[in-house]
Amino acid sequence: LNNGSCSALQMSANPFDVSKPVFDLFALRQIRGDALLQYNTLNQSEPLRINLYGLSAIALFSAPFISEAVGGEAMILAATAASTLAGIGSMVLFVNECRKRSQQLTRIEKELNAEKLTVRLPASAIADRRYRQAESLLQLKRSSTPPRIIALAGTSSQLKEAFMPLQVFGRRLAQSSTYVVPIPLDGSKRVDWGIGDARTPWLAEACELHEWKEYFDGLAETLSGEFRWFGLNSNGRSFGSGSGDIPQWLQVLGQHLRPTELLDEDDEAVALSIDEKIVIECQKKFYKALTTGDLDTLTSLYSLTPSSQVSEVISLGGRIDNWLSCLEEGARPEGMRVSGSDAIIVSDTRAFSTTVEFPANTGIETATLLAIQQWTRSSAGENWKLKLHQTIPWSPESKAQGTLLCDCRGCVALTRSVVERRTFGGVLG
Repeated sequence: LNNGSCSALQMSANPFDVSKPVFDLFALRQIRGDALLQYNTLNQSEPLRINLYGLSAIALFSAPFISEAVGGEAMILAATAASTLAGIGSMVLFVNECRKRSQQLTRIEKELNAEKLTVRLPASAIADRRYRQAESLLQLKRSSTPPRIIALAGTSSQLKEAFMPLQVFGRRLAQSSTYVVPIPLDGSKRVDWGIGDARTPWLAEACELHEWKEYFDGLAETLSGEFRWFGLNSNGRSFGSGSGDIPQWLQVLGQHLRPTELLDEDDEAVALSIDEKIVIECQKKFYKALTTGDLDTLTSLYSLTPSSQVSEVISLGGRIDNWLSCLEEGARPEGMRVSGSDAIIVSDTRAFSTTVEFPANTGIETATLLAIQQWTRSSAGENWKLKLHQTIPWSPESKAQGTLLCDCRGCVALTRSVVERRTFGGVLG
């Protein structure tokens, strides 16, 4: 590679290439050898079940034909029917296990195929260039500090919509060792996505863009130009993917992109513009009212327009607790501290802020939560009003089991079974 340019990384020839495709009898197709090896390592009991179900089906179907030769007399009609029905049941189980196996192998193959894709991670703040030299995802996975990767493919407007709430989580992405790789399908640039020209420590650059596009095209049969995304953890395994809808980034962070750095209660707020500082001040007023039970101040900060996200939960049978009960002594988060606040102004009438919450008296030192607020106003110069406050557990030890959403009416809770919406089995297609 010369001068850090995006050039294809050449792989040395290997006569003992374990990735060479081999025919798999259960999937009835060619499968990468290393995918089969990884599957067999991770799923030692499933091949045994498949073989048992297959042998049981063969034995039960053949029993009526060989019973006379083996036992000396033919099977009666009832025994023949029972054997046939049991054989059908075993065959159904065999086919179902083979289908699950094929889906897992397909996912593993796609994860392995992604390893050849190349990116340039952002360079350090003191470097004289914006990006480091190109590296494949396989090289990153094998590095001493393997990062997590989120790849987004879409048009200019789709990427702008995806980056709108994602930008405010920039510090959280850095704290979770996560890099975002945008794949523009229309040749658009970062300025078209609403990202300034300043260095962005969590934004990587895709190399050999045509290879990324081909990879996305091979993941699933989707409409041309449709937004798609997938995420890889530090081991190169897919933790999620989707098509069409922009993911809920707070939930993705809480469940899959937990912090790898120590969270500090004394992290300073970061606000670059006057409007951002105003939003941060509004956030401080909100938390003061929340922790002290000041209902009047909290009510004055909220927009009177209900949040559609809260309304959706209520329509599905969720219970909402009004602010009067949420702020009662013993119910409110008294003594909770917040740190590391960030804000971003999306337009004259829309803004986001985020912070890390440190609840008091939980008995767990690492019990931290990640929160985001959506702010709105009717026009420039008006006061910012809080439209939605959402928080989710965010700690290195465990995945978030739920999230809390609050608007002017009160708060609703979502458990993980509702929050976690799997699309395409973790990898597109």
